[in-house]
Amino acid sequence: MRPPEQIETARLILRKPRMSDAPAVFEGWAKHPEVTRFLTWRPHKNVLETEALLKRSVDAWDEGANFRYLMEIKESGLLAGMLELRMETAKISFGYTGAYAQWGKGYMTEAVRAAIEWAFQQPNIYRVYATTDVENAPSRRVMEKAGMQREGILRKDSTHPNISPEPRDCYIYAIIR
Repeated sequence: MRPPEQIETARLILRKPRMSDAPAVFEGWAKHPEVTRFLTWRPHKNVLETEALLKRSVDAWDEGANFRYLMEIKESGLLAGMLELRMETAKISFGYTGAYAQWGKGYMTEAVRAAIEWAFQQPNIYRVYATTDVENAPSRRVMEKAGMQREGILRKDSTHPNISPEPRDCYIYAIIR
């Protein structure tokens, strides 16, 4: 199962990344310690690192491994962030990061809702889930606003190298059909 290369919402176009997006991704979020704090990778030092990320993203699309979307704001053409869907049997997991300048504008919740809506249009998908570091309150709010429920804590689940070299506790959120 492959998601569409583009999903449209009221304010966003979620689309497959292009290599030409690298400067905007670098400036928008990849270089920002504030944005990457709870991610599994460190801030990029230069646009070449971002180009490598986008190359992996495009290759993953082509291989059907996972599907990163860039969130383009319809009104301005600016990027609001990135959302990644990972297909599993009967379920989909996802992760996301938002452009620093677009925080607090509801774009991520809008994108997550759209991803959930698409997932539940697939006859064999019954669960959509994601995890977040226990200290990442903004991410918890996004998932809650999108209708997801916290199911529990995954102890020592994910390494966030910008905080600690050791795996950290994460909350798991899900929504089921």
